Amino acid sequence: MWSSTPHFILTDIFSHLPLVDVGQCLSVCQNWNSILQDEYYWKRRMKEDWGVTSLRRSSQPCSWISEYKRLHLMKSKRNAAPWATLNVHDDEVLHVAMSHCGHYIITSSKDKSLIIWKMSEYSARGITMFKRIYFPSWVAVVQSLFNEVDSLLLVSGVAEEPIMGQVMIYSFPKCQHIKTVNCIPYDSFGSWLGNTCFIVGDFDETNYSAVVTMHSVFENTSPKYIYSDPNSNQEYLYHCKSFETCSSKSDPHKKFLFYACSRSTLVNHSLAVAVFNGVMNSSSDFERDGLLAFTLNDDDDEDEHFKKSLLKSGKSYEPCDYNSYFKNIVDLKAAVIGINANKDLEKVFVNCRPWISEDNPIEISMDIQLKIFDFDLNLLRTISKAEAITPSSKFFLIHVSSSSLYAISGDEKGKIHVFDSNYNIHICSLTGHTDVVSCAVISPTNNNFICSVSDDHSIMFWDMSHTKKHSKFLAC
Repeated sequence: MWSSTPHFILTDIFSHLPLVDVGQCLSVCQNWNSILQDEYYWKRRMKEDWGVTSLRRSSQPCSWISEYKRLHLMKSKRNAAPWATLNVHDDEVLHVAMSHCGHYIITSSKDKSLIIWKMSEYSARGITMFKRIYFPSWVAVVQSLFNEVDSLLLVSGVAEEPIMGQVMIYSFPKCQHIKTVNCIPYDSFGSWLGNTCFIVGDFDETNYSAVVTMHSVFENTSPKYIYSDPNSNQEYLYHCKSFETCSSKSDPHKKFLFYACSRSTLVNHSLAVAVFNGVMNSSSDFERDGLLAFTLNDDDDEDEHFKKSLLKSGKSYEPCDYNSYFKNIVDLKAAVIGINANKDLEKVFVNCRPWISEDNPIEISMDIQLKIFDFDLNLLRTISKAEAITPSSKFFLIHVSSSSLYAISGDEKGKIHVFDSNYNIHICSLTGHTDVVSCAVISPTNNNFICSVSDDHSIMFWDMSHTKKHSKFLAC
């Protein structure tokens, strides 16, 4: 009977079986084995189990069965435990970032310090403290970022007296202070625009509006002001607190700036994008290995160090310069609490808490939505998985991170949510923290390595590689 059953009927039957039974059916006979290894079967299975109807674009060839395996194996990690936990910070840990080379991790905390960790291998014994910097005049260190060639650090924090935002630039790896920039309001933080230029939020008292200013690390020039589109329907950008910059995939001298803004001081509810052409010192302007290998002499200051590094790599030292234009703005009707741009996928991932009612934008939902846009700010999908517990008046940032395969976000209930960044779907959630997970990042050199930080003062490291035994179908 079964030997004469048409293949399309067997395929229909097999598509309703649990994967454990699929693994058993592989061994029944050669005919069944052939059906269960056919791409058509796994294409149908991907649609029914994951809602995916087309394969991701990739430089590496992929098949329906290989993609199903990858998603299934990642989902099986939902009960995984962190392979290392560090409890060194004395207060809430607000942010974590990784160097682009993948060897360093930097954590920022309310204990007024940042810690740089060095990773020699993916194990607990391979993580060592490289440097700790204290900021006694700050309320908290909010975030710290490496530039694209890992030669400089941008550190954002809140000064105590008078209360204001501050951005400090440090050399790396020597960690010598280079520059300080004040910014208002105090929760407008900085971001890299090029390797030697950065942006911060500021307040223009003349026009009574919030602006974005661009600064050069080594040039003592006045900041350049970046305003919103004067022809837009926005009255003015009174409040800007989330910035994300990203290089163009096709043109390294073209930069995108994504930022959250609003007409109110209370809730950032709009997402805007501006484009910069001709920004100097993008990652393609350097020989990265030559720059990182350059040794600073004791009598050299940081400015000379950077110039000599460029000369060593055969590049000229040029100040940041650009021409920019405002591209688009969309009203999200939500409080924006995190932005991440992925140049390889040309997508923007935005964490936000939607308004409960359009008539009352001050009250926001306890749901955290992940909204996914293309670079023109066309909405691709909205996913609701993360949860919040703080009231509207006390909401704070929940950062989102992405790689070529995955996007991840924490939430206020201690979970880490893993999404597929190509198919825009939720895969699994990790548990381990006992308080708010404000930030989690994926290693730029290893899609299976995740680092998360929490209000429970801990830093956790997760290995999402596939080392455990799974159902038999994975062997096909």
